[in-house]
Amino acid sequence: MQLARLAIIGAALAVQAATPAAAQSLDFQVFRTRVQPIFLAKRAGHARCYVCHSAGTNFRLQRLAPGAKDWNDEQSRKNFEAVQRLVAPGDPEASRLLMHPLAEEAGGDLFHSGGKHWDSQTNAEWRTMATWVRSAAPAAASSPATALNFQFYATRVEPIFLKIRESGVACVNCHSVMATRFRVQPLAAGSTRWSEAQSRQNFEVVQRLVAPGEPPKSRLLLHPLAPEAGGDPVHTGGKFWKDQNDPEWQTLAEWVRTAPPVAGGAPAASGPSLDFDFFRTRVQPIFLAKRPGHARCYVCHSAGTNLRLQRLAPGATAWNEEQSRKNFEMVQRLVAPGDPEASRLLMHPLAEEAGGDLFHSGGKHWDSKNNPEWQTLAQWVRGQKAR
Repeated sequence: MQLARLAIIGAALAVQAATPAAAQSLDFQVFRTRVQPIFLAKRAGHARCYVCHSAGTNFRLQRLAPGAKDWNDEQSRKNFEAVQRLVAPGDPEASRLLMHPLAEEAGGDLFHSGGKHWDSQTNAEWRTMATWVRSAAPAAASSPATALNFQFYATRVEPIFLKIRESGVACVNCHSVMATRFRVQPLAAGSTRWSEAQSRQNFEVVQRLVAPGEPPKSRLLLHPLAPEAGGDPVHTGGKFWKDQNDPEWQTLAEWVRTAPPVAGGAPAASGPSLDFDFFRTRVQPIFLAKRPGHARCYVCHSAGTNLRLQRLAPGATAWNEEQSRKNFEMVQRLVAPGDPEASRLLMHPLAEEAGGDLFHSGGKHWDSKNNPEWQTLAQWVRGQKAR
């Protein structure tokens, strides 16, 4: 019976996908009738999703009315808005909604405070969600039309992701299980390389991290590169390349140069511009705020960490404009404009159970994304301007 229902859903979604308008967005009616009931389902040994996710987590569902067993239309639409923020349209395996409660051995994320609900991607609930996610086409901005060479990628670039580093792990060990922008396919059991089909899937993901023709603007090349050589301030997996003369960096650069630059020289991925006045008046005070049980951000981050803030003048309680502009240049390196959940500035001090990173040496400052400080940072990252 369950398989029959799934077949009906699949057929309905196939019809919807035939129409360009439907293929551009996630379907609300399928969400309401097929996806939402999953959040209310009872599972042996686990609380219902609703129990935790109506109580202030990053994935916040609407509270049911007293005695109600389902959400009304207005509540469902609010749930729809909340849930689709955890979805990469067209790509279930890049969607936190599907990967967070999925067992690690099935390709899921490392942690879910509510436990792992699905042992396999063949689970009926997981498949229902995946069918819904696949009904929407990926955002146009995430599918750049480039002339990057696949054969060069498969034979010379991919081996870099499989190389065992001094730490004893390879890029694939983290980037096949974590829901990051750089999400590659897991290797089959006992395999030491990807199949061609997997490589083509990886190729689609990896080229989104590249500014065609411009290695210095490509996140793929800057994230593992030492900051003093022009790289990003931090990479959880460490810095692999001390300078741009490293043979691996040069191989990636050669591949990126195989494609002509995008018109106007714009990077492959872009977002809203970050507003300096909003940063100075609303964001910077967060770095100076006192919190019980924690040092102010400024105490550690003016002393040589990846997020290096300017030292305040003796007796000063705020930065001057020149210092603020230097802080602005530094801080925006930890931000993915338009995407708070891909911005290390917001995810590093956020509690793990709320979706934050695994570690922050200064402790976790925010228990939830509903925290006013987190919300202020998110507004800035989404492009809000100072009034």
